[in-house]
Amino acid sequence: MTIQELQSIAPSVFNTQKAQKLSDRYTVVPTIDVVNQFMNAGWEVSSAKQVGQGVYGKHSVRLRNSELPKVGDSLLEAIITNSHDGRTKLQVGAGLYRLVCSNGLVVPMQELVNINQRHMNIQMDEVNQITEKFIEISPMIERSVNRMMEKEMSMDEKIDFTTKALNVRWKNTEDISTLTLETIVNPLRVDDFESTLWNTFNVVQEKLIRGGFVKEQGRNKRTVKPITSLNMDTMINQKLWELAETFI
Repeated sequence: MTIQELQSIAPSVFNTQKAQKLSDRYTVVPTIDVVNQFMNAGWEVSSAKQVGQGVYGKHSVRLRNSELPKVGDSLLEAIITNSHDGRTKLQVGAGLYRLVCSNGLVVPMQELVNINQRHMNIQMDEVNQITEKFIEISPMIERSVNRMMEKEMSMDEKIDFTTKALNVRWKNTEDISTLTLETIVNPLRVDDFESTLWNTFNVVQEKLIRGGFVKEQGRNKRTVKPITSLNMDTMINQKLWELAETFI
């Protein structure tokens, strides 16, 4: 992704001003400065997302480094999250990009480096620290992915996983008894036909995040909408990863 494309998709990445409601004690950390430091260290922007149209809103930028090893059928990514409205501090997390379906997963880990929101700029040594940390954690992530790939799932186990996954998205606030769980767990592509935990996790994750399946409410039917909230997207991804690890 070019800088021009990034600016078109997520203009708040380039904002250098804080929201007017914030006090003088709040120091803006321009996300583009962080992105530039990563790019100077050999990373490339792979995708971005912004909530709403405002210049202060929450946004995330995903980057890849060609020096990092591939994890199963996925690429390891750094995820920079920030906002300029005082609601989100600058964070750097880990994610996976699954090549066969363009799914962007989020690995539930502690922040890779403790970046203080009051810093005006992230330094190059901090970016190098993050890169080194990614190299350290990639074998651990790969072990989890490999174990999920090796775990065969019966249909009963798939249905159990899907039921618990649906409760992650709706948190027991909606009746999911009318959902045809087999439809949700059925793969969308040939690559996911093998009944492994990894495939089940990715099939369900994709449908919960992207929506598109039918949900009945009495006599009414509606197509489930995709998740647009960054907070909800991250929460669902992390909880589904944690859920999948309980099935290993």
